[in-house]
Amino acid sequence: MEKGILSLNTKGELIIKSQGVREQPVSSDPAVFQGLRAVVYLLVDCSSSMCGEKIEQVKEGALDFAKTSVRKGYRVGLISFSDGAFLICELTADVSSIARQINRFIASGTTNLADALRIASDRLLRRQGYRVVVVATDGCPNDPNLALQIAGKMKQDKIEILAISTDDADQDFLSKLVSRKDLNLKVERNEFRKGMDMMASKLPVQSLEYKK
Repeated sequence: MEKGILSLNTKGELIIKSQGVREQPVSSDPAVFQGLRAVVYLLVDCSSSMCGEKIEQVKEGALDFAKTSVRKGYRVGLISFSDGAFLICELTADVSSIARQINRFIASGTTNLADALRIASDRLLRRQGYRVVVVATDGCPNDPNLALQIAGKMKQDKIEILAISTDDADQDFLSKLVSRKDLNLKVERNEFRKGMDMMASKLPVQSLEYKK
């Protein structure tokens, strides 16, 4: 069985590199991945407090996060939350597809983190492999108790929860939300992009072996 290494080309597309074989594009269909079982949902706060520079930094940071995560062996999904929560992008290793969906982030409304966690939990509950949820936020959710209740069940189900938060976010709440206190990465409010890139670097590298 020939083996290759998954990588990204200059266009952000997933390719396979094999010894003595030219680079080959790889479908983003989950059925073609054997061993690429690690997944991460990025939950992005799109409430009104994220207007302006913050939301622009998050868009850039989310793309950086996706590129790094895919290189490390993850498929990435996007969920936004404001008054409601929305699945913006299903799990994929196609960075170009993720980039297109990131432009759908618009800041307005409140901070319904609980519904975002519920969507992620529903998608991850029956999935095997390493499962991660990363929350990017600058505030406090509409219903902290409900969010913590859902997060608690996710942690019981071995779904890891991390957070990237600005200095104006509710740090006490976030310390309870994440799987461990050291998994809440606090950054200055003008460094959201840097924080998201740093968080991606914390994800453990997964197997990048691709079997044809």
